[in-house]
Parts: sequence; structure tokens; C-alpha cells
Amino acid sequence: MIIREFKQEDQKAVEKIFALYWTDPEFLKELSDELQSFIKMSLNKDLGFFVSEESNEVVGIVGFKKLADYLRPYATTNTPVELYVIAVKHKRKGIGKKLKMKLIEEVKEMGFGEVLFFSPNSHDESWNFHDLLDFERVGEIIPPDDEIGQIWRKVL
Repeated sequence: MIIREFKQEDQKAVEKIFALYWTDPEFLKELSDELQSFIKMSLNKDLGFFVSEESNEVVGIVGFKKLADYLRPYATTNTPVELYVIAVKHKRKGIGKKLKMKLIEEVKEMGFGEVLFFSPNSHDESWNFHDLLDFERVGEIIPPDDEIGQIWRKVL
């Protein structure tokens, strides 16, 4: 498996992976729009996506973006970033873990001091995964335009 930066030609495969996890058309459009923004502004330090590829097939994606305002009270450094999305085609194959490790490595090299992210209660089946790699559950919140969920943090 290789992990590399997302490219325009990955978009259809990535959108199929997103559809495995999310059904809300607004959120799926937001994800698609963020991918397009990344392609247009690839030197933007506030947004990044990486894909995992096996046998020339995209099997997962991870992305980060500028920290959402509702997460800021949970930040402990002046240089936080948000783990925006992580999704894989096949669960329990180690793909998500490798993608998460890649994101941590990349944002640390970029000078970010911590990673925070939100997962709604409707995605609680993924919470054990999020507890891995020294991420700490630090609170419960109802963000704007979403349901109640948990916040995780990892200081780098």
C-alpha cells in the first residue's frame, strides 16, 4: 500500500468511499467541495488530503483543515489543526491506522502542535479506532449544524 497526496483523478473513487459512511447530501457536497478547493490551492497549509492506494485502486482517504471555531476551546497549543475526515473502503485492514499516522506525520512537519477532531454519536462504532494512537477523548459537544458527539485530541 502506498499513501500519497490526493489528486484530481482520485475524486470519483474517494466520493464512492465517502458514500459508504455518509448519506447526508449536504455533507457529501461539502466534502466534494473541499477536495476541489484542495486541488485549486494545493499550496494551502490550511487544507490537505492523502489517499491510500493498493494495486492502483484508492482504498482510503484522510484529510485535515483549519481548526473549526467550535473546537478551539479544546485546543491546548497555539497551532492546532482539525482531522477533517478519514474513510476507508475496507475496515479492519490497517488502512485507517496508516492514514491517520501519515496525517500526524505530515501536520507535525508543517508545524502544527496538535490534532483535534469531532465524531458524532451516530458514528460511535468508529470510536474505538479513534481511541488509538494516543488520541484522548476530551469532551462532548453539539457543534453548529450537527448532532452531539465526542472530541478527541492528540498533542504532537
